[in-house]
Amino acid sequence: MTGTTNNGVISSICGKTDSSVGKNTSLTYKPTTYEELTAEIFWKFVNVTEEFQVLLAVTELYHLDLDCIVIAANVQIPEAAASLIKIPVIDWGKDKLTNSSTPVTSPDGCQMTTTITTVAPNECSLPVGNYEYQEPLFNNVTGAAITLISVIVHLKWSSICIVFDNETEHEAMVLHHGLSDVGIFANVHSLHNMTSEMIDSLMEGKSSVFDESSLNCTILCRLESCQRYLEKPFDYGRINMVRSSLLHNSRWLLGIFHDGDLSVLETNSSTKLDNVAVIQYPTSLLNKYQQNELKLEDAVRNVFMHMSKLNDSNTSTLTEAAIEGLYDIDSDELKDCAWLPIKTLIWHTRKRGLSTVGYTQLTGSLLVSKNIYPNSKFGFNRRKFIVSSLPWNPFVVLDNVTHNFTGFTIDLLQELAHELNFTYEMTSPADGQWGVATQNGSWTGLVGQLQRRDVDIVAAPLSIQTDRERVIDFTYPYFYESSAILMKKPDPNLTKWRTLIDPFSPTVLLCIFISLPISSFFLFFFEKYNPYYRKVEDRSKVRGLHHFSDSFWYMYGALLTQGGEHMADSSSGRTLLSFWWIFCIIMMATYSGNLIAFLTVTKDKLPFTDLSGLIAQDKYEWGTQGGSVFEQIFKTSELPEYQAVWRRIVEYNQTDTRVLSVKGDVQIDKVIEGDYAYIGDKTYFDMTMVNNCDLAMTLAEILQLQYAIALPNKSPFTKMFSDEIIAIHESGLLQIWKLRHWPKPGFCKGSLLKEPKAITLIDVQSAFYMIGIGIFVASFTLFIEFLKQTYCKWREKIGKAKEKPETIRHVSTIPKLDEFISY
Repeated sequence: MTGTTNNGVISSICGKTDSSVGKNTSLTYKPTTYEELTAEIFWKFVNVTEEFQVLLAVTELYHLDLDCIVIAANVQIPEAAASLIKIPVIDWGKDKLTNSSTPVTSPDGCQMTTTITTVAPNECSLPVGNYEYQEPLFNNVTGAAITLISVIVHLKWSSICIVFDNETEHEAMVLHHGLSDVGIFANVHSLHNMTSEMIDSLMEGKSSVFDESSLNCTILCRLESCQRYLEKPFDYGRINMVRSSLLHNSRWLLGIFHDGDLSVLETNSSTKLDNVAVIQYPTSLLNKYQQNELKLEDAVRNVFMHMSKLNDSNTSTLTEAAIEGLYDIDSDELKDCAWLPIKTLIWHTRKRGLSTVGYTQLTGSLLVSKNIYPNSKFGFNRRKFIVSSLPWNPFVVLDNVTHNFTGFTIDLLQELAHELNFTYEMTSPADGQWGVATQNGSWTGLVGQLQRRDVDIVAAPLSIQTDRERVIDFTYPYFYESSAILMKKPDPNLTKWRTLIDPFSPTVLLCIFISLPISSFFLFFFEKYNPYYRKVEDRSKVRGLHHFSDSFWYMYGALLTQGGEHMADSSSGRTLLSFWWIFCIIMMATYSGNLIAFLTVTKDKLPFTDLSGLIAQDKYEWGTQGGSVFEQIFKTSELPEYQAVWRRIVEYNQTDTRVLSVKGDVQIDKVIEGDYAYIGDKTYFDMTMVNNCDLAMTLAEILQLQYAIALPNKSPFTKMFSDEIIAIHESGLLQIWKLRHWPKPGFCKGSLLKEPKAITLIDVQSAFYMIGIGIFVASFTLFIEFLKQTYCKWREKIGKAKEKPETIRHVSTIPKLDEFISY
């Protein structure tokens, strides 16, 4: 192969956009046994993902009357098209992996992906297993940077932080430029500058764990530098939530330059980060590779050098000659055994260890068999959280013997721990409060523990409230609760004297008592002045409905379904009496039915049913649980009703501190004592009333509450917990747990009657009271009659004593007083 040749090169280097053909350079090679070879090289950059563009570039170069066309990318030209081209076309970018028995698919520009299965006949063969194969990204960049770029592109990271030590600054700069070429944003920091404050600034705004905003870091350093960095006190505890999320909300790709064993990373307990992948670069291999590193122009020169030796070498094809020209060395280790394992720190049964998840070559080829960061699928990787709670039946129940927590909320916590893969340790606040704000801005109880970052999670029936949300975060609510007023039932015997009037409300009784005299007056009027009775002589001397007293007693008798001895003869009177009788029948039927019910079933009538009725009465005092959401709402609310409730609570608390006791049992004991109302949540009241029939609860709801898991303010794990709670909601587990912890409704003594209830004297005492009232009224009436008789006699005596010459009789149509009161 002598003389002068013209050759074309088609390159697919990422970042190049120039597709014009131009004369680039002239290469001259003068071998020992051959004449001087001079090659004119023409360049063309195209997108190799489009086969048509590659074929068009080959055709364009072919018309330039070239002797050879070299394609600097791994792409195959269709055989039908290649047969039309009468000059050699060399696929320079194809390496010896294409000689595998399993074919490789077409490339996609800067990378190519397929799945191949190989066996390892010897130590220097392709790694064993099912791997996803990726072609080299670049052919003009070599060393550690290209392997890291291939992995980063495979991970689809859009931004990355590059950290280096003093000995790897050059590799870090090369990596930075390489990432820039493929459009990946990267910033570079030295190890000694990566302080906790720098980590805080990088982690700022990371609100969730496994999203695109996770912090991605690549560390290029020696093993000793890497160890010191991972042992750095970044304060992974609960004090700094953003920095603590580094454990789960970050990805670390370590490029460690070391010839020895990396097992020290397995035993290094201070490496707390979850997602750590390691690529080891043996310095001896890098040195050999660096010494033989070739730029694209140098590689093309070697291609043509080997083309000139084609007839005398064992190489059978121009492609193999091009490959050997790329690596102009005799080391089989560098050509075939340069597969570097990609290992990740993964949790095994007893400890964490390095597990191989793929391989990469210094040329950028990538074989990945597993997820590079499998720990990202394991939640919190069994980390221990400090969980605070307070006993509150049935949500949290504390066994005083074993000191173990059970209950509805604890079941939820255990399910979250299982699904999110964490462990926990239970604790409780020293003050026993749920959480209220103090004057200095701090909070007490469970909320205060989260505010101070003393605990990681609060798993309790903690209500979502606006003021609390300013200092802590709440997840999606897991239970919706309402509130009510609990009190002791009034003694039913104290109201048995009203048994006869209880069947009707006071309004109905008042209307009946008003209707009786009015209807009596109309009956008297209709009978007294009806024209029907004009022919009756001396009618005024005869008893009948034309006397008001007779009309009244008849109407009263009809009201008791008895009537009287006198009947109306006129049509108007009979019509009025007909409708009055209908009214009386309806009233007495209703009264009789209700009276029977009142005599056989005890009626528990509460003295009030809502906050308005509670405030309006003076007999009952009231209170609520101290340090709870009720205290916070009543204390800070601007509603006049709530303000009135809180003012009275403060007043009662001055004489009896139990009205703001933090313990529910103390409040219940005070309710049982009587004349005390306890404002709280209905579920707790239901649990208390199961075996205590002396308590009653109002039906009107006071507040609507939502219980949720609480996390520290601006926690990066809030969405993670909320999503899992929503999944638990949809699974129906909450209903199963509720059936497990909510007791079946109890039955109070005497609520189920197996035989008729005997009417006792106290049940009908009001009837005997009526006898007494009747005797009293009759006695008073008798006294009035004696007075009347005495008055009449005195009047008659006075009349006889007077001598009158003439008696004038005045006839009046107005009934005399005697007619109204006479019988």
